[in-house]
Amino acid sequence: MKVKEVYDVINEYAPFKKSGDFDNCGLNVGDMEARVKKICLCLDITNDVIEEAAKKKANLIISHHPVIFDSLKEVHPGDPVYRLIKYKINAICAHTNTDITENGVTDLMIELLGFEKSNVVLEPVFSDGSGYGKVCDLPIPTTARALAESCKEAFGCTVVRFNDTDKPIQRVGLCSGGGASNFRNAVALGCDALITGDVKHDIWVDAQNIGFCMIDAGHFHTENILCNHLLGMLCHKFTMADIFVADNSKDPCSYVL
Repeated sequence: MKVKEVYDVINEYAPFKKSGDFDNCGLNVGDMEARVKKICLCLDITNDVIEEAAKKKANLIISHHPVIFDSLKEVHPGDPVYRLIKYKINAICAHTNTDITENGVTDLMIELLGFEKSNVVLEPVFSDGSGYGKVCDLPIPTTARALAESCKEAFGCTVVRFNDTDKPIQRVGLCSGGGASNFRNAVALGCDALITGDVKHDIWVDAQNIGFCMIDAGHFHTENILCNHLLGMLCHKFTMADIFVADNSKDPCSYVL
């Protein structure tokens, strides 16, 4: 198979045209006509992931986060883009298109948490009503701590940060990655809590002041779940292909507990 065939499968699942204006989805590095030997999946194309892919003779890496996001003015030997070119590894990046699509990253969060599937969008972006995040109504109210513990188990988090509130939680907003900016949207939609990552101090303070529960399950852990989903999808489509999730697709942070 060629890189373009893999690209087309991802495009069918999560159309690249439905990406954020700020984003850089699609083929970031490489050649659409290149023959694919092995496929490596990851959240971020780090130097460690590239070295692993090269060692395992994979010449296509599919990541969630773009390896080229801001404009590049120069490329040096220590840069991931330099190494991709050096090893002749192609790179497809499927970022906000997989956040927005049906059965995208937020829907995977919902599935892992065991919530009922939802069509209520937290931040509509496109004219068809699609956008970032979802809102779920739980059949039975829960507590902030219990919800945080559920997130830790569902996403395999090292730690989960949350602000404890006395208010029962029944309507929950979810937005993978750095979705804390949707705090006000979640409040406006009647949510009692928002599950996301990268929550800043001022949002914690504002949430606590109104008795709203913020749960920070981590940018990495709320999005790395996409890798196994893509693995299953691509293995089903390309039954003879050698596809793997990189061992080095891991949280770059260490924690003192």
